[in-house]
Amino acid sequence: MGWPLYTACVTVLLAVVLMVLPNPPLTDRARLWKDRGSFFKFGNHDIFYIDEKGRNPDKGTVLIFHGFPTSSFDWYKVLDDLKDEFGQVVMYDLLGFGFSDKPLSHAFTISEQTDIGEALLLKLGVTQAHILSHDYGDTVALELLARHNKGDGRINIQSLCLSNGGIFPETNHPMPIQWIMKNSVVGPVISKLFYFKFIFKMRFRNVFGVPPSDEEMDDFFSIKLHKDGNLADSRLLNYISERSMYRDRWVGALQTTRVRVHMIYGPADVINPPAFIQFYKNNVPNPSITVLESNVGHYPQFEAPKDFAVAYKTFLASLKH
Repeated sequence: MGWPLYTACVTVLLAVVLMVLPNPPLTDRARLWKDRGSFFKFGNHDIFYIDEKGRNPDKGTVLIFHGFPTSSFDWYKVLDDLKDEFGQVVMYDLLGFGFSDKPLSHAFTISEQTDIGEALLLKLGVTQAHILSHDYGDTVALELLARHNKGDGRINIQSLCLSNGGIFPETNHPMPIQWIMKNSVVGPVISKLFYFKFIFKMRFRNVFGVPPSDEEMDDFFSIKLHKDGNLADSRLLNYISERSMYRDRWVGALQTTRVRVHMIYGPADVINPPAFIQFYKNNVPNPSITVLESNVGHYPQFEAPKDFAVAYKTFLASLKH
């Protein structure tokens, strides 16, 4: 048997084995995070959200978007700092992520993810909010900003803070495995292999400058595999194509908005490497950006939560002027 055929047989065998293995139970920390939240219906889907009262009621509400392939859990280290700044902190797991439903045959779009955020705030009686986002969530935030700019959004945006997202296709470098998983034929099989625990930890750790602990990696892993979320990745990854397709709309929203915008950036980022910094400054009018310490990577709110919180608080304080 030649090596290519041997490798193919082993891959298929591993995939079959992994298909029948049960998903891991939620870790204690992941279960506690789930217990903090609730669910609401968007169409036929259950969407997980957290709505917590803050300690600064005069500052209103912040709506938070998370990244790929994770969930609202990304923000657990800065939640207390955010509650110090706002009267209400709202975040949700995007459709296909975290504790929200993960329909395997669904055609996921950034537009729909944004619809969900608008519907959630209106359900909570909120019509204006500050927006804080990361990675995939940056693109959702830019769609929300585009709607706000054109006057056809349902939420008035008071400020926008982005972080380490592929907002410019020119400077964004998705991991090779993402291009493979994006394929609708082999993607689900490769997704199952990628989320074999030791492979997931090895590959996912690479996007961090300050790696999570083994226990934190277990948290990410158990949440991702909850409701077979890994099998939805091939459809979720359509956002890479959408970023190019709607570049003019989403980058244009940054370039024309009157909303105050800030970027918090971890430079040890293999997906959006430091060339991003100058590109951002060249392409965004009056660019406002905080570059964190050189060892902070793609998940700055998780890797350097205190520095991230200080940068965000500094931006919020600047809004007074």
